[in-house]
Amino acid sequence: MRALVVKEFQELVRDRRTLAMLLLLPLLLLVIFGYAANFSVSKVSVTVIGRDAPTLAADLAQYPVAGQSLDISTDADATDPEQLLRERRADVVVQATDTAAAPSPAAPATAAPISERMHVYADGSRLFSAQAAQRAFTTLVAQDTQQHLAQIQAAAAAGAPAGSSAQGSAAVGSAAQAASNPGSVVTVLFNPDLKTSWVMVPGLIGLILTFIGTVITSIGLVRQRETGTLEQLAVMPLRSSSIILGKIIPYFLLALFDLVLITAVGVWLFGVPFRGSLLLFAAAAVIFLFVVLGFGVLISTASQTTGQAIQLAIMTVLPQVLLSGLIFPLDSMAAGVRWIGYCLPLTWFNQIAQGVMLRDAPAGSLLWPFVILAAMAVVFFGIATLRMRFSLTHGGARA
Repeated sequence: MRALVVKEFQELVRDRRTLAMLLLLPLLLLVIFGYAANFSVSKVSVTVIGRDAPTLAADLAQYPVAGQSLDISTDADATDPEQLLRERRADVVVQATDTAAAPSPAAPATAAPISERMHVYADGSRLFSAQAAQRAFTTLVAQDTQQHLAQIQAAAAAGAPAGSSAQGSAAVGSAAQAASNPGSVVTVLFNPDLKTSWVMVPGLIGLILTFIGTVITSIGLVRQRETGTLEQLAVMPLRSSSIILGKIIPYFLLALFDLVLITAVGVWLFGVPFRGSLLLFAAAAVIFLFVVLGFGVLISTASQTTGQAIQLAIMTVLPQVLLSGLIFPLDSMAAGVRWIGYCLPLTWFNQIAQGVMLRDAPAGSLLWPFVILAAMAVVFFGIATLRMRFSLTHGGARA
């Protein structure tokens, strides 16, 4: 028994990659969950538009909840709140109404209740930001209602005309009713019911493609190396890039089939809308597939056995699940962990998929994610080609 235990320890020490995974994976999970596992959004980006945007923004900033939860800016030239949200230029758009500068009937020196001076629109495709906006603006309206109620009581005590007090009470009553109903304070666009499935399904499409491209591809190529199939190609007059393309095309076609299948099932089963350009979505999926397939080839060239390929694939897929914004919002993560998320391809595909499916985002607003994905595809596929060439010309040696 003792000799068997000693032998197993010796085998484990020799398998450095397995040992490293056993030691590093728990630390990785601890760090990731410690810094990333946060569903609350600390700051919501708010853009105030309209002729009286500066005045309204200044009034909003006076409330304590605004300083704690809202990052307020103004855009007096913008007129379409839906377009701003569609292009993801803000999480929330506050449109100043024509009554922004109107005085309160009960206290002419003060402005009208804040709920009568604005229309609030939130981007429902950013689920946690929209929920945070509902809480923040509901609290803000409640605080404003309390202030106006105190002003009405003070005006009544000072002998204000009964008519103006009655009108003021009616205005405050309307504001109080709004404060008790978050849906009447904030209008949620693109995902009115704030359904989690609507936000998750576009990201799950990318996650499934990541699994196929990274895990399945790497395991398949390593298994072919174990049987000697890849080494037989070294004597054939083929370029390394041609060998890679020939090997990954079946996985590429399989992933495309799965893409169509899971997208159709997601739209049909969960009622997720597909509002945008199908061509734009397909282009993003093809580029993303080249990224993850290139990464799968890289893993296969660095693995000697299928077990090692699975270990490396898990080490690379797990951060993408946790740090891409699929589960935890990027805005709530610590800065260092957030930047790791920005380096992951699933982060950018998730932004494109949600933008196309839920918001019908124009191509111009998705240009940056497309550029980053294309750059990743070139880098990963180029490195994979070099690694495969080295592996074939050196008889399966590992770098």
